[in-house]
Amino acid sequence: MTILDLLGTEVTGCVHHAARMYASLESPRVYPLPGHDGAAFTVYQRAQTIRPFCWLEEGAQ
Repeated sequence: MTILDLLGTEVTGCVHHAARMYASLESPRVYPLPGHDGAAFTVYQRAQTIRPFCWLEEGAQ
């Protein structure tokens, strides 16, 4: 997955980490890597259930 922020900075990662990043950015965009067309929607769906910057919370894993 490739995630882009408002400034156009892009980061590539797995669905799990892309969802965490998507949940924490303002107006992110997500693009699948070749061969993973449905994964962008999966990232979007997972991000809707994650609090922004959840890894900073006490006891986060």
